[in-house]
Amino acid sequence: MKRASICILAFFLALNLLAQTQKIVSSKIVFVDVFRNQAQVKRTASLSLEVGSYTLIFDKLSTKLIHNSSELIAPEGVEVLSISSKKQYYNNEDLPTEISELNDSLQLIKEQLNGLRMEREALQVQKELLLANKNLGGSSVGVKADELEDVLSVFQRKFFEFKNEYIRIEKQEKSLRQLSNGLEKLINEYKSGKQGMSQQIWVQVKVNKDLPQADFTLQYLVSSVSWHPMYDIRVKDIQSPLQIILKAGIAQNTGENWDQVRMRLSSSDPQTGNAKPELTTQFLNYREPVIYKSERKARNTYQADMSDMVVSADGDMNDLAMVEQNMLQVVFDIQGLVFVPSENKMQQVELTQFKLPAVYGFAAVPKLSEDVFVTAKVQNNDLISQLRGEASIYLNGVFTGKIQLNQQIKDSLLLTLGKDRRLSVSREMVKSLNSKSFFGSNKKELQTYEISITNNSKEQIVLLVEDQIPVSKQADLEVKLISQDQAIHQLESGKLSWNVSLEPKQLKKLRFSYELIYPKEKFINNH
Repeated sequence: MKRASICILAFFLALNLLAQTQKIVSSKIVFVDVFRNQAQVKRTASLSLEVGSYTLIFDKLSTKLIHNSSELIAPEGVEVLSISSKKQYYNNEDLPTEISELNDSLQLIKEQLNGLRMEREALQVQKELLLANKNLGGSSVGVKADELEDVLSVFQRKFFEFKNEYIRIEKQEKSLRQLSNGLEKLINEYKSGKQGMSQQIWVQVKVNKDLPQADFTLQYLVSSVSWHPMYDIRVKDIQSPLQIILKAGIAQNTGENWDQVRMRLSSSDPQTGNAKPELTTQFLNYREPVIYKSERKARNTYQADMSDMVVSADGDMNDLAMVEQNMLQVVFDIQGLVFVPSENKMQQVELTQFKLPAVYGFAAVPKLSEDVFVTAKVQNNDLISQLRGEASIYLNGVFTGKIQLNQQIKDSLLLTLGKDRRLSVSREMVKSLNSKSFFGSNKKELQTYEISITNNSKEQIVLLVEDQIPVSKQADLEVKLISQDQAIHQLESGKLSWNVSLEPKQLKKLRFSYELIYPKEKFINNH
């Protein structure tokens, strides 16, 4: 009996000792390293510790904490023995202030709905009493005309009041129920675990000397984070350099608000891995031929060719973040503090501004569009090469549209800035010059097109105009360029291009013709 008592006493002493060595640590997020699809969060905490062993519990951390990614940086004199993470579920006492406030608001709404329900019931009783006394004067006694008129007036007024009250109550009930449903949805999401739990990190440490102030740094990876580059490209006029503003669109849904923290952005993505791919043996075999019953039409695409232009490589930089570039990544150390709430809503942070000298031009493809486009050619920029994204274009302070800076960039980059409404182009087939004829076993077709260009501006401009003639893939189908009006002809693509100089208010016309020669029993597709 005595032995059992000693064991029980020792058990409770051990529990008491364990309780004494556990410490709930209050920490604060001070720095976040954001990668493309995750982030490393750094928290700091200060404790007063005496010599001994402790279990430090960092609680109410992100539910998106990545397993086995935690690390505790301890001061001198503290040994980190082990580190692990655990789920932490909230009880009613631990609910965050915002959830408690939602509960209080929901209770208040329910009380207001109960009050409206009681008002509705009281109105119904009054209506029933009024209807129960509609037989005036009994069944044998009549009612004078003036008395009847007064009674009917009372009935009419009362029923009108009932109607208005019912409408008022219904409107208030509808509005309160919408609020109630919204609040209940948020609270239920919290209680169902979507937001209703957090993570704890438990760290076993051994303290070898008394520390009046022990400073710790806890860092861990979280998911549900993303950032992507965005650009504003601003053009004052076609005599000025391009102003390019690089911004970051950052969104996170980690359950932790990043409130006034230092932040660093990296273009790398740790999730993709760094292993070099390995080649495997490729075995060659025969396959059965496939017969297609229809041909897919090729789409014409347009990219203005301004390869004859030369620009300077220099640009002025105005960094709002310290930029570090190497062959693997670009890192932005943002100057100042950043606030990114856990709402999965994009927050914009400006990173840097720079100017690039540009050569401006005008280009048109009348076969595909009657618009004339303003273009700018700039030399390749390292940031744009590594950080491709969407760019918003502003010409003379007016938003003109968006483009994607995601093409394979070589020595230079050609940007389409918008449409110049002062210039107009049109393209028509000249039917009077077209012809069809037979020559032996072959058929000949002559096609002629005319392009009209009008400069309605008050300045001289040079316009790049592009068109094309078809290219044959068949040995017995011949395409001949008959006339080209001084156009440059690319044999491989069939592209025709003119650099047309136009004086103010001038109209110019361009013509080109081509001939098709092919067997008369065959038919060709549209061209």
